[in-house]
Amino acid sequence: MHNYQLHSKQKSPISSLSAVFVMPLLMMASCGQAAVPPFTQYSEYAVCAANADDAADVKWATYLKSHFQKRATDKDCVIAAKAADGSQLQVNVDLDPKMSTDYAVERDEQHLTLRARTTEAMLWLQYQFMAAASEQDRRFTTDDLPASVLSCTRDTAGSFAFEYRGIYSPSNTNADLMPILGTHNVDFDWGLWGHNLRKVFTDGIPQEAYAMVGAKRDESQFCFSSEKLYKAYEAYVIDQYGDGNNDEIVRFAVMPNDNSTVCQCPACRAAGNTATSATPAVTKMVERLARRFPKHQFFTSSYTTTAAPPKHRLPDNVGVLVSTLALPLQTKMDGSTAEQRKFEATMKSWKSASKHIYVWDYMRNFDDYITPYPCLEHIKARLQYFKKMGVDGVFYNGSGYDYASFDDVQTYVVAQLMLNPDADITQLVRHYYGKAYPVTAPIYADYYLSLEDKAQKATLNPYSGIGEAAHTYLDGAALDAFWHKLDGGKGKAVDTERRNINEMLTALAFTRLELLRLKPTAPSAATKGELLSLLSAHTAFKDLANYRESFGEVDEYINEWRTSSPWLANNSNKLRGATLTSTTKLDPEYADLSVLTDGKAGFASDYHTGWLLNSAPQVVFVVPQGKLSGNSTLRLTFLQAPQWHIFAPSLVEVWQGGKLAGKAVPVAKDGRNEVKVVASGLSGSAPVEIRINKAERSGRATIAVDEIEGL
Repeated sequence: MHNYQLHSKQKSPISSLSAVFVMPLLMMASCGQAAVPPFTQYSEYAVCAANADDAADVKWATYLKSHFQKRATDKDCVIAAKAADGSQLQVNVDLDPKMSTDYAVERDEQHLTLRARTTEAMLWLQYQFMAAASEQDRRFTTDDLPASVLSCTRDTAGSFAFEYRGIYSPSNTNADLMPILGTHNVDFDWGLWGHNLRKVFTDGIPQEAYAMVGAKRDESQFCFSSEKLYKAYEAYVIDQYGDGNNDEIVRFAVMPNDNSTVCQCPACRAAGNTATSATPAVTKMVERLARRFPKHQFFTSSYTTTAAPPKHRLPDNVGVLVSTLALPLQTKMDGSTAEQRKFEATMKSWKSASKHIYVWDYMRNFDDYITPYPCLEHIKARLQYFKKMGVDGVFYNGSGYDYASFDDVQTYVVAQLMLNPDADITQLVRHYYGKAYPVTAPIYADYYLSLEDKAQKATLNPYSGIGEAAHTYLDGAALDAFWHKLDGGKGKAVDTERRNINEMLTALAFTRLELLRLKPTAPSAATKGELLSLLSAHTAFKDLANYRESFGEVDEYINEWRTSSPWLANNSNKLRGATLTSTTKLDPEYADLSVLTDGKAGFASDYHTGWLLNSAPQVVFVVPQGKLSGNSTLRLTFLQAPQWHIFAPSLVEVWQGGKLAGKAVPVAKDGRNEVKVVASGLSGSAPVEIRINKAERSGRATIAVDEIEGL
């Protein structure tokens, strides 16, 4: 779409933008500045280099003239010649590396000067001007550009709050638009990102590169003392990106795989590895790469086995990515909680070891991308918090390339907040929708902002089911009202707006179905059929194939609805509606025992709704007296889902009065598993205990139990 010959062509440019924030971005101005005419008053725009003898100024002025002119219906209104005519606005372009701020706009009645310290800031600033001008002067079309946050009608200056501003979301996958929005994306601007170390090997991974645990190689983890691993990484950097001597600096991550395994080979032990910490060996390799490629940047992580920082200062081209997964997503970020104090201690220790501190933060519910997740006020509070702690880069982990409702407005607002964490969210949301959705803007903005308002006091969970949303910010009636208003308003929408409306209406059929699963009674066949038919239209949208991070195909979800029903037939279930208790300590989020006797089945594809989870070696449920007597058969349903570390139990027993009345050994298969236990000689005058033993296996294992029925 755009020709960025003036911008770095390298996939991974390191921004030199200052991390010092000077002035809020949203149309701030010097006090008492006289008003200037609107852009509509000018018949011509004369785009000129601030210094005709400065090659950079000339090049950027030429760039602005060319792209501004391409967007004009009247090409002659953008010229390069200065004139004394009062109807002309002279636009001066000045690239000044000696500026104390990243950008500045200087404005009077006849002149507009766009000044920037770096090429990255200059590109962003020029498109801010073009978008701002087009909002008044209809001779220009900028429908493909994000809404501007600078009016360019007043003197303004500022610096970007963070040097790296990554967003991993479907609305931030256009390489042309990223520099215009002021964002980065790890798939475009890192040489190697995250837990992808195996990519450095082109002809298979040698055994010597794997971690040594006990006397065996463990292929789930790497040995960071391995010479073959280092040589493969070195060759990868050279082959793919060069040594950095052409001034095209690239970021690389050096991280262990995402598990708790630590190499215990003699070399790693000599480096300082312990059974739980891989920091010494990982640090040694990172420093070796940093010395070999001093022009590039290398990042380790503060996460699981590398959570602890090294005890010495790292080279200046070594940084760290600090995960915030253990930092609850809240709007009150004042260091008052134990989690926040622990995070601050982690940040302080890493700041003593590393010059560059980047934060890996989260902006999605990874178990449900589609249900609205109003996190902007939370992110704003966190960015202000991170800024105070001296963080100089932020990466927001979103839904990647999968559709998420309201992703476009959230990506836009998060991008602005990473430039200025003090920006006004309400103003940004309405500004975005006003440009991107001219027909339905009020419908979108009013509903989304109402979600943000309801969610402000909630702690958002990045791995949660529909129940948490419904108990905090998501009102089913309000969602239905929004859906119908949007459906009614789409008739006048065209092109991208109409397509986006149709995709949201289709996607939200998933959330509406999820809300139905919370209801005690089944919906009508017509309601169920209508929503499933609507959701089945997801195939018209290439990014709407999955509803969560993993194991979440929309087609499988639809199939589960069509082949099973959450609402079981009552039949002669003696325990339907019974109030069970437990002598086991239950997790607060899984303490509602009514899910065991409510007559509703949980889906095999979702452990959140309808299932009770517990990780104790044994969980005990107590059936009140009078519910079971004589010879009774109990039917229990368990989930087997190894991908979530959920396994059917090893043994189910029924006890009464200290005596074993019956037992059964489940035969597990993936999905839902029914187990019948025949209990003999039960007395109706005493309670009955159901004892469930966790599966016997190494590592993490959880029990998920659904219905307990008395047949």
